[in-house]
Amino acid sequence: MFNIRSSPKKPSGAGPLQGYKITNELRSKKYGVAADSLAMLRMKAAEKFKLENCRVYLAQDGVEVLDEDYFRTLPAQVLFVVAERDAIVKTDFELMYDAIQQTHSELIEAGSLAKQFVSNNQTQIARMLEEAQRAQDERTAKSRRSEHAEWFEGFDSRAGQTKEEIMQRRGQDRIRGYFYKTKDELTKCAIYRGNVMAKELIDEMLELFRHLLIGFDYFSAIFDRSHPARLPDNAEVSDLVVGSGERTVAAAAAASPDGQEDEVDAQRIVPKRMKLAIKETLEKDGNAIERYRVALCNSRGEFRCMGLWNERKCKYGAHVINPYASRENMILFQVWNLDHQVEISRSVLPSIVQNVARVVAKEADAVCRVHNRRGKKLSVITYFIELFTLGNLKLVHIVCHDKSIHDMISRGAIICEKCAEYKYIKEFQSKIRFNKNALM
Repeated sequence: MFNIRSSPKKPSGAGPLQGYKITNELRSKKYGVAADSLAMLRMKAAEKFKLENCRVYLAQDGVEVLDEDYFRTLPAQVLFVVAERDAIVKTDFELMYDAIQQTHSELIEAGSLAKQFVSNNQTQIARMLEEAQRAQDERTAKSRRSEHAEWFEGFDSRAGQTKEEIMQRRGQDRIRGYFYKTKDELTKCAIYRGNVMAKELIDEMLELFRHLLIGFDYFSAIFDRSHPARLPDNAEVSDLVVGSGERTVAAAAAASPDGQEDEVDAQRIVPKRMKLAIKETLEKDGNAIERYRVALCNSRGEFRCMGLWNERKCKYGAHVINPYASRENMILFQVWNLDHQVEISRSVLPSIVQNVARVVAKEADAVCRVHNRRGKKLSVITYFIELFTLGNLKLVHIVCHDKSIHDMISRGAIICEKCAEYKYIKEFQSKIRFNKNALM
């Protein structure tokens, strides 16, 4: 004969069967059980621990679970403490505290004495903290090498005499690195080496990139707290509106130390004359790139992480740093990254190569999408913004630097003679030649 037992009746409104952990108030035994309701959990716990009036508590904070609806909001594998009705149930923290008190009572006593000391000397301690903060703020505000010598340790005197000059150099180095990467990858591709027309297109584009970078001083402003234009709080770069206080191109040229060359391979004409010609051209012209020449810090030099490439802002409030405050902060700032939202190697440079190949081969799709005409050039300004400007760059803490594939594509395209960008590029090249000749 079969010994058939009727299974317990499922309570009304029972949820799915889930696994939970149960233990006693001393944490001496622990079991894993499956239950679909608080009633089933109580029944199994009472059986395991031989309890007459089983009560259920959360081990983390000691809250007693009385309600079926609340029980169903708890995740699987949560740990419950089960005990008799009148038992004293302690939380995990209280048990740990008791254990520390028994084995390391001196630590608890020291903590109590420290708490009492702070309580009895609140005014004096607050004054000391204020003085320490004031001293730190004063050091941060100092700018010259003679005022904060410790900050300049490791920097040659030729690198700059102020913190702002050093940080300008740091910004330039980052952007210059992107130019070298772009130049290296484009001049090594097969189409550049195997097709004369492709080589001419790429060389012309690289030359325009170089001229624009010289004109904007390789965006030295991004890390410079003295720069008058800065990214507004809680704003994306696309929200930028350059104010009337924006430093002019001529002023930026005047601020650059004489004899400092921006580009080591720009030796075909006198570097200073070349820079002045380009800056004068941009100053008279007005352009869409000027809006990205801003500082990413506030006037004190404090930088905030701009968040993951696909998020509007950083979700970590602690991702803040002021490299102007100390040498240690300056070193830590080196691991903060300028992250391309549209990636250089995976999107921007392949787009350039593909569009060059279409133009050279005169393929059917090598047309300007705006005017539906056969294209002859590439949208240099669009590519420039994606490669070198804050239109595509975000300053991020190392935790927010996502190196996985970014699901964004380049907006660079093929353009024709009717495009405003095509006309601007031609006029820009012509004006540079004119201004350069006028300065000779």
